[in-house]
Amino acid sequence: GVNLMTISDTNSPKILPGLMAGIFGNYSINEHFGINAKLMFSQMGTGTDISDDIVRLNYIQLPVSMVYFFGNNGNTIRPKIFAGLYGSYLLQARDNNGNDIVFPNGNDVYVKPDFGAQIGAGLNFIIRPRTWLNIDAGYSTGFNSIVDVEGTKNRNNGFQISAGISFPLND
Repeated sequence: GVNLMTISDTNSPKILPGLMAGIFGNYSINEHFGINAKLMFSQMGTGTDISDDIVRLNYIQLPVSMVYFFGNNGNTIRPKIFAGLYGSYLLQARDNNGNDIVFPNGNDVYVKPDFGAQIGAGLNFIIRPRTWLNIDAGYSTGFNSIVDVEGTKNRNNGFQISAGISFPLND
């Protein structure tokens, strides 16, 4: 998938595309409700309109969502909506030259944990019995400041677009 992210409360933020890849699992509570969990590598960060500088943040992310499926089991196409929370752990913060982003004393500028919420919608297409193509689009926003500076409110914000194949692990 693709992230289209910015960091809030920065000077002239510009959307920075990034890679999103991982695995997911769905658990159906009934025909219309389910729980979705993903474990992903997720590139976030921001560009700027006033220079070529970028902030590239690489995370391991665990979003968990409640999902409502429209239609009925067996329909060729099943639209869905989802909402939930995510937790992320920062692996790396680098600038456009590949340098680690740290304070002059060597401490990290960006904090390791990031927590937030996500909402979105998607479509599940049957491509063969019990196998689906999932296409999702969503928006996420962080709850905590990701910068280790007192009084800042820099949060990850942006859109995600993803596609994946879903198949049962049991009969």
